[in-house]
Amino acid sequence: MRFIAGLLAAALILTGCSTADAKDIRTSGIRADFVVTVKDRSRGADVRGTLRAGTLTYVKLGDGESLHVTGGTASTDLRHSKSLGVTSYLGRLDGEQRAGTEITFDLRRDSENQSAPRSTVVLPERLQLTAPAIGTTASRKSPLAVRFDSAPTDLPTTVHWSGPCIQDGELRLPSGAVGGQIPANAIRLAATPSPGQPGVACTIKVKVFRQAIGVRDPAFKDGTVIAEAQSTRELTSIS
Repeated sequence: MRFIAGLLAAALILTGCSTADAKDIRTSGIRADFVVTVKDRSRGADVRGTLRAGTLTYVKLGDGESLHVTGGTASTDLRHSKSLGVTSYLGRLDGEQRAGTEITFDLRRDSENQSAPRSTVVLPERLQLTAPAIGTTASRKSPLAVRFDSAPTDLPTTVHWSGPCIQDGELRLPSGAVGGQIPANAIRLAATPSPGQPGVACTIKVKVFRQAIGVRDPAFKDGTVIAEAQSTRELTSIS
């Protein structure tokens, strides 16, 4: 029931979203949230920027304005996207984006508004899941081993699980760990089965990730700059 209530609450929030033109908002009134994501052994990086004025008002850039991102020798202008009322800017940095590379988000505004050229974050060490194996069927009543390859890092790693029949959950691993175990019964059904109902099975996603926190440009009112390394596996979860 909590899962369904969460979906309803999210739908209500999204219904109330609005979009404002950037020309009506000073940079000092904008909250900027930037994320760069590297996945498994993929060479490039996905980048996303969200600009807001208030909690539910998204900012759309106008003519002569852009959100530019650079990393190593690669660069790109993010493209405008709108889905379920959320306005964001998306793109991809090609080429090899290695750990330690500094990613820079550069908001370029027109002559009447202050630009914000330097929100930065450094990419963390990548990771690659080695267990559970692809196609695994795992009982929620038994512990589930999670292992991954990674270069040494001081950043902690988190194991997260989600799926249509279960509640989202996560397990924080200590810095330096290259594996852990999801305890028995930690993966819980989203709804209690009815008496006599057969065992519930569904495909779930297990993701391991770590995040580095960057520094936003001081021209913004508020915001975050995050670099995330992640690796995911799908498996079948059974009773």
